[in-house]
Amino acid sequence: MKIDPIVKEELWRSVATFGVSLIVTAFIITTDYLPLPAFLLLPLPLMITAVVACVMVWYRRKECLNDPDPANILLHALRLGKHGERKAVDGVLLITIFLIYLYVSHAYSINQVLWLPVLLIIGIFLTRIVFTDGGEHRVTLARSVVFYLLAAGIVLLRRLALGYPVIPTLQGVILVGIIAYPILYIWERRRGQEVAD
Repeated sequence: MKIDPIVKEELWRSVATFGVSLIVTAFIITTDYLPLPAFLLLPLPLMITAVVACVMVWYRRKECLNDPDPANILLHALRLGKHGERKAVDGVLLITIFLIYLYVSHAYSINQVLWLPVLLIIGIFLTRIVFTDGGEHRVTLARSVVFYLLAAGIVLLRRLALGYPVIPTLQGVILVGIIAYPILYIWERRRGQEVAD
């Protein structure tokens, strides 16, 4: 990632993001609101901070936003027009479906095979949010990384919320990332060279 003024500003903002995430995570762990193990006190806020920083840098670069004020960035995001509105609706639907699934899983003894169609629906919404830009489908390495981090976060949140062991899933997520992304990076570089030629 190229270090430019936007990256520097978001790195400074990450300090505050990490602090807030740490406080919220500590509150959740100490009150047993969600079955989060204590060892996630630092990794979870770090992951949240990294995702927020990457998304902010990506969005500000894409929209050429030099103003670091979060309120102005949010206002800009809400004025994106029909494509931005569609992404916002997709995001709300994704979160709603996920929360309904978690609630039903906690309240009733449902077969966990039903997670697969829910994951497929969430994946469709996530694909539209991350890979659609201005009505066009664009697949890049950066967008793929954002998609992978968001999808992995959703899977890990589900495991945590339902009280399943997280470490094996986290190891699998890291292993898939280590294997897949060097291949994706090489493919993207070759494709860029072919376009340049």
